[in-house]
Amino acid sequence: MFESLGRGFKMILASVRMGWEDKRLLYPSMVTVLTNFIFGILMMCDVTRFFHPSESPSGTSHHLLNNFDPQSLAHMSGLNGSMDQSGFGAFAISGNPDAAWAAAFIAVLWWLVNRYLEGVTTAMVYSHLTEGPGSGKFSIACQAVLASLPAIILLGFATFLAKKVAGFLKNKASLSSMGLGGFLAQIVQVFWTLAGHLILPAIVIEGSSFFSALKRADKIASGNLLTIGFGEVGIDYIADMFSYIVGAIGVGILGFTYWQGILGSTLFWMSMVIWFCAVVVMTAVFMYIRSAFYTCLYVWAIEAETVTEIERHQVTPPAPLAHALA
Repeated sequence: MFESLGRGFKMILASVRMGWEDKRLLYPSMVTVLTNFIFGILMMCDVTRFFHPSESPSGTSHHLLNNFDPQSLAHMSGLNGSMDQSGFGAFAISGNPDAAWAAAFIAVLWWLVNRYLEGVTTAMVYSHLTEGPGSGKFSIACQAVLASLPAIILLGFATFLAKKVAGFLKNKASLSSMGLGGFLAQIVQVFWTLAGHLILPAIVIEGSSFFSALKRADKIASGNLLTIGFGEVGIDYIADMFSYIVGAIGVGILGFTYWQGILGSTLFWMSMVIWFCAVVVMTAVFMYIRSAFYTCLYVWAIEAETVTEIERHQVTPPAPLAHALA
């Protein structure tokens, strides 16, 4: 675990340096964070406005609000984010079909915007790695992602099914004293997280169909062309650690200003604005780092599979990944 965390920190530092060389690599992730907040607000407003005391079952609106977790905004870029397709179920209100359809529409649009921006990041990072700093163009990256939207939508449906299977297995886990259902659910979730993040680069970079990209990701993962686990585990643990630290700082600001009796003062609002900016920047950076990590893996795999297995150790990974593995 400590080795994984160490490599994760190295990958983060190398990715930040790459982003510092070309700050445009961070722009899509910054936009993603802001749109997550906007969609979160829309989800709350457009769904709860359908509820009226005379129409909704007792406690339904409270159930909706209690199922919305603001802390999950920091994790919505990943394929296993709480507002991924699996999040549809949290907002499916059986007592009000209009609210359910509104929530589903917003969630689908939300997911598409996130995947679109992640695809743009992937295309920009790929250009940076293969053609040099500053070589990527937003217009070309956006066109490539738009052309790949059908495959990305199929990726969304496949993710939805994978999440439903994982959820079904978790629900059945209680029937087994060995906890087999929960174990299988974890395998499905981890496998699809890794496969999904490798499918997206195949779709965007090579213009592959969903099924071709799926075969590509399976070949990369099952062919032992590269080691995936360390980066995912290390980076995610570090991201969670920073999220807890920043969250604790926010709670500390609230507690300190309340204790000092200056809650709502100019100092309080200045502190909260700074804290909010820190949350946005931190979340965007880790979104970018995750995309950079999987793009590096994909570029490395493309180069590694062109040589024999004996010669693969001679293939140099992209700079950020090489620094992490050093």
